[in-house]
Amino acid sequence: MNNATKDRRQRAILTLVSTRPVRSQEELASLLEHQGFETTQATISRDIKDLGLAKVPMKDDGAHLFKYVIPAADRAFSSRLHRLVAELVISIKSSLNQIVLRTPPGSAMMVAAAIDEAQWPEIIGTIGGDDTILVIAADPKDTPILVQRFTDLRESQ
Repeated sequence: MNNATKDRRQRAILTLVSTRPVRSQEELASLLEHQGFETTQATISRDIKDLGLAKVPMKDDGAHLFKYVIPAADRAFSSRLHRLVAELVISIKSSLNQIVLRTPPGSAMMVAAAIDEAQWPEIIGTIGGDDTILVIAADPKDTPILVQRFTDLRESQ
């Protein structure tokens, strides 16, 4: 496995953990599989260790459950992109290796800058207009994964 695949998978893990409660390695593996990543339990375990994810308690109808969280040092970066996509992205459409994100007028440049700062390895770059962002994926096979990440960020407000 090459480092690009590992980086993409770990970025996907960070996005998943920051946008929804992920309670177990099995759940994480299932979510990654849905995004097109083939993983093993050992790989997931190494990724969790590499990323420094912590497991914290959460209350759910009186049961004592846990979820993974991003380390504090990475949370600010993740939360800025998450916040902007959740608050400002109105629609997400894609074709081949291009994704078009629509925002309210005057917001696109700010969201495009946050996407660029995230340095997702699957993204070559962005072009931000007034209310539209063009995201260009390095490979068309990455487009569905990126669309799912943006959708997860948008819907997890």
